[in-house]
Amino acid sequence: MKHFPPPLRYTIPATLLALSALVSAYSLQKELSLGHRRNVEKVTDAVRFVGDRTAGILTYLYRRNGGNGSELIMSQLQDEANLRIGVLFNEHNQVMLSTVRRNQTPTLDKLLPREEQQRLERVRRDRTGQVYVSDEWVVALYPVPLSAQAGEVIPSRVGVLVLQYDSLRALQQRTLMDALRRSLESSVVLAVLCIGVWYVFDKSVTLRAKRLVAATNRLSAGDLAVRVGLRGSDELAQIAEAFDQMASMIQSKTEALEQSQENLATAHAEVSSQAAQLSRALQELRTTQTQLIQTEKMSSLGQLVAGIAHEINNPVNFIHGNLQHLREYSQDLLGLVYRYQQECLHTSADLQAYLKQVDLEFIESDLPQILNSIETGTERIRQIVLTLRNFSRLDEAEMKPVDIHEGIDSTLMILQHRLNAQSDRPAIQIIKQYDNLPPVECYASQLNQVFMNILSNAIDALETKCMDAQGTDASLQPLIITIRTHQLTPERIAIQIHDNGPGIPENIQARLFDPFFTTKPVGKGTGLGLSISYQIVVEKHKGLLKCSSCPGEGTCFWIEIPIEQHSLGTMD
Repeated sequence: MKHFPPPLRYTIPATLLALSALVSAYSLQKELSLGHRRNVEKVTDAVRFVGDRTAGILTYLYRRNGGNGSELIMSQLQDEANLRIGVLFNEHNQVMLSTVRRNQTPTLDKLLPREEQQRLERVRRDRTGQVYVSDEWVVALYPVPLSAQAGEVIPSRVGVLVLQYDSLRALQQRTLMDALRRSLESSVVLAVLCIGVWYVFDKSVTLRAKRLVAATNRLSAGDLAVRVGLRGSDELAQIAEAFDQMASMIQSKTEALEQSQENLATAHAEVSSQAAQLSRALQELRTTQTQLIQTEKMSSLGQLVAGIAHEINNPVNFIHGNLQHLREYSQDLLGLVYRYQQECLHTSADLQAYLKQVDLEFIESDLPQILNSIETGTERIRQIVLTLRNFSRLDEAEMKPVDIHEGIDSTLMILQHRLNAQSDRPAIQIIKQYDNLPPVECYASQLNQVFMNILSNAIDALETKCMDAQGTDASLQPLIITIRTHQLTPERIAIQIHDNGPGIPENIQARLFDPFFTTKPVGKGTGLGLSISYQIVVEKHKGLLKCSSCPGEGTCFWIEIPIEQHSLGTMD
């Protein structure tokens, strides 16, 4: 691409000529289009006049004297300019009269194509003349009522006069020649104008730019005394003046540089003596830089640790705080089981086998150890979290305005691996119907935990539905989770998470938010997700969390929170 773009001496005239050619071609095309439209209108008007007149005369002759003199009228059409053929067909589309000899007159099928014969039938039926333009001909179709039968007032027999002109081709040829002539004239004028513009441009720009390029090449070759010396006030003159100033500056600085090189030799010894000092200073600088980087890393690590400690602290406190209740509840449940055993002395064989399989005595002895281990572990985690927070020296996170949609989207991204298609079910579709919400003042991470719990439960419900429906038509239904957000009032917003799963029975809905209540198999659910979510929404955000569900129609969770915590509206 060394020779592209070419010099201005050639690109300017080529560009001007190309533009003039485009203008000429566009003008020619517009003139041809306009001329064709005028020709069509002119020929159509002339053909309509001849058709109206001839059809009227023939109608009069057939009505008055049975068509005597009609052959004379048709023969007079032979003198009509550009008329190719004129034929009068009877009601059966048979030739009655023609402007050519009978043996040379074509039949209707040869004269008109099949689709244009339908026009002829419409003209006969509507008794209204018609003129149309085809690719080569101008055709006129006019009805001619023939002689009336005995007892007829209005003749039922209607012939059709067909006039076929070929004058449009000649007019188009003449229009083309006129347009070409005018286009050629305008092209010549444009070419002369382009040559004039190019000549002026060549004198005022190209030659002067050539001088500037030559001076630049000499300067790059080492001729520091070169000057352009262009006169004028245009941009090239300003560039030349700047070039001359630059050349003068380069010349003066080169001379100064040569003088400096002479002084450099005398200063070399002094620089060598300072090299050792600079080396020591550089080593100290590197040491300081390493210390600063390490300090920055520790600061960043402290911020990271503070964030992790904050996220871990809340669930650990929930676990640790509920261990005593869990210990009491488990003892109550075991005591209740033993009471049942004492009350029900006679039990079935299946129940006896189940009790033996469960081994209540082992559970009674092992459960306190498990709870003690959990308590020890949570206490250890609390101590670690406290140590980390003390190490980071950062305050706990505060409420701040956030974008609710970002929290929902981030939660969906974390759960994406569960939304994808699995070996036993199709992918779960997510439908987002987001309203335009303002920033909401909240604990963002805690609300994300609410979204995580509800969406995880929705995925579990859809997987259960898919598993139960295997082999039935219901298995072909899509799995959908719909998330809607909207602003209820100027002070409150609502979030709805709806799935088309199997739904929740009414007797279970009342216990959804109870701690440790779960309908999932052992090992899959803890029963704390919705309980924690309820605390986050209702207690920490002064909001509302409720569930509505019908078996077979899916489940919808409704989350409602205030936009600002200092402007709380009345909850439903």
